[in-house]
Amino acid sequence: MNILLTNDDGYFAIGVKLLKEKLAKYGRVVIVAPKKAMSAKSVSIVLGRAVEVQKVNEDIFYMDGTPADCVAFGLSSLNIDFDLVVSGCNDGFNVSYDTMYSGTVGACLQALTYRKPAIAVSCQGNFAIVGDYFDLVMEHILNNKLLSTEYLLNVNFPLGSAVKQIVNTSIYYRPEVTYYYEQNPGHYYATRDIHDEECPEENTDVYAVHHGQVSITKLSKTFEYRR
Repeated sequence: MNILLTNDDGYFAIGVKLLKEKLAKYGRVVIVAPKKAMSAKSVSIVLGRAVEVQKVNEDIFYMDGTPADCVAFGLSSLNIDFDLVVSGCNDGFNVSYDTMYSGTVGACLQALTYRKPAIAVSCQGNFAIVGDYFDLVMEHILNNKLLSTEYLLNVNFPLGSAVKQIVNTSIYYRPEVTYYYEQNPGHYYATRDIHDEECPEENTDVYAVHHGQVSITKLSKTFEYRR
């Protein structure tokens, strides 16, 4: 396959380097990733100014745009017929409402507009478990023919050092609220109060990552939250 790889942590991040290594067995991997961290950019794009693109080598590019910009550039301007778009590996879960804000997920949503199958990959800082189990997850996806141009696959590796199983999940409606606090006069900072004390339902993304399960959630352009 020709695989376009991006992320929202920047082209220099550990997670994207790890996935480039793991994906190499499946074909040519070309990185087009942001010049700097672009978390929480969702599917936003840069408008009204030129976007600088730097070529590191034949298979690595970085640009001062968003993850969605990187995917759009890679799919439209490199003259490569990509078979798959992979985004990550993000440093931090992309579960529940995080999927709305995530640049990792946003890159894959952009891929869907080009009718390309896409996989978003995330973990909670534990890249070792991704390195150990990524091949197992990728084979699960391919063997079960889960790739589609109708939805993206949002993959979250669990906490801990071992994967007990791989499960298809839905998004958990996690109780939370965003609010702002004033640190200096006129300067407010956003923060979230997340309530994970309630036990999430089984077969949801939040339950899976806390119970040794790799969560695979199908996300379309219209998110449906389980209540």
